[in-house]
Amino acid sequence: MFRRSLLPLVRPRPADEPGLVYDEGVEENGAILAGRTRLPATGETYPVKNGYLDLLKGRLGGDNVANLTNFLPGAGRGYEPLWRVRSLNLLTGETFSNERELEIIAEAVGLRRGGLYLDLGCSAGLYTRKLARALGDSGDVIGVDISPSMLKEASRRTRNEGVIASLVRADAASLPFADACMNGAVCGGTLNELGDPARVLRETHRVLEPGSRLAIMGILQARTANGRRLQRLLSTGGIRSFNPDELTGLLDAAGFDPDPLTTHGAVFFAAATRL
Repeated sequence: MFRRSLLPLVRPRPADEPGLVYDEGVEENGAILAGRTRLPATGETYPVKNGYLDLLKGRLGGDNVANLTNFLPGAGRGYEPLWRVRSLNLLTGETFSNERELEIIAEAVGLRRGGLYLDLGCSAGLYTRKLARALGDSGDVIGVDISPSMLKEASRRTRNEGVIASLVRADAASLPFADACMNGAVCGGTLNELGDPARVLRETHRVLEPGSRLAIMGILQARTANGRRLQRLLSTGGIRSFNPDELTGLLDAAGFDPDPLTTHGAVFFAAATRL
């Protein structure tokens, strides 16, 4: 689904102006469930299908093995029950529920009534749903991912939970939104899978309004020999791990003022203010 009222902020290419307009389709409570949107400047159309706005259409969008595994059949349906509910327990070495993670992220991003928030690499929509529930009718959330499988599952879970959030298939390295239109952004694990995290952070800075917040959960470089060997193996598929100084440097170079990093085992929580 995609909120019809947010279409003017959507630019398939950041320089496109004005944004998308609605042509036709099926709506429910102000959200487009299926239909067609159009860019007035070029006449190019973009469908809303399977519960999300598809700006990539025939383009793949993935740039490494880690990205491409999310395109496999069943990847979206299995992601949360098979991996996400256990991931932080395994990576932190302590009991770390999704609820605890979500509370940390929501507090770090500084939700405020009437705001518009971005979930970068939303996968099956864990963060997207949490923010949408917290905001209710007093704000909006847009989840971005490249995987049709993940977005279809995000749409299913979002509707089943009775919340409204907008979902869009797009590349985080070229975010399809107007400058300074977002009031905050979150990112759960995706930074470790990006081919060019510096570029994605710069793009995130571009679409955030000054003074807004970015909250990230991700994976640090392992401290044990076995952990480092595993991370070297994973790096061949495109998954990278950060050291604290590298992460702080990336945020600083992108135009953010980072908070002190919080760590739990191999997991970090980073928050920063857009300067």
